[in-house]
Amino acid sequence: MMFSVVRMRPLNKDEEDGEMIVQKLSNESLSINGHTFTYDSVADTESTRLDIFQLVGSPLVENCLAGFNTSVFAYGQSGSGKTYTMWGPANALQEENLANEQQGLTPRVFERLFSRINEEQIKHADKQLRYQCRCSFLEIYNEQITDLLDPTQKNLQIREDVKSGVYVKNLKEECVSTVKDVIRLLLKGLSHRKTGVTSVNAESSRSHSVFTCVVESQCKVLCCLD
Repeated sequence: MMFSVVRMRPLNKDEEDGEMIVQKLSNESLSINGHTFTYDSVADTESTRLDIFQLVGSPLVENCLAGFNTSVFAYGQSGSGKTYTMWGPANALQEENLANEQQGLTPRVFERLFSRINEEQIKHADKQLRYQCRCSFLEIYNEQITDLLDPTQKNLQIREDVKSGVYVKNLKEECVSTVKDVIRLLLKGLSHRKTGVTSVNAESSRSHSVFTCVVESQCKVLCCLD
């Protein structure tokens, strides 16, 4: 199942003298120059990062823990706010800002994930429920895949088998158990992304990045038979 959510970006300093041509009509529709478009949800320019998390991130975590594959795909032209929405401002990932309201969607998702994992482990303590989380971070640039956690690994290949499904061969995975672990990997990977200047963004990401977390759970049961 797929849901489409639009986040409207406010005018920036270079656009303040212009006119906002995108208008929110309802929680599910907007208009652009008189043309109406409908989505599953529309977040206006006043929406906060917490609003976006509650709208998109919180359901994603619950679906993941229920055993479903989940993804967030940020799509839009350069300068539309994809990176800003996913990660937050440039300094928002720094350790001293972990609890900052400036945090983007991704850090908030992992804060909720580890909180929910802790709740589930306490709830099912009798079954010794345990979770393991493994993260990877890759970049797709000019149709080549690079491991952002180990940039020496370039031109990685996509493979598929019955057991693992579709995967990237030799892509590095690191175990994480806290939000700080995730932030460390994000900062490491983002520092290796390729950027460039465009007409609407002085430091635009010139590639696609995919941050993946595999969540596995295991219960231990003791049986005594006679």
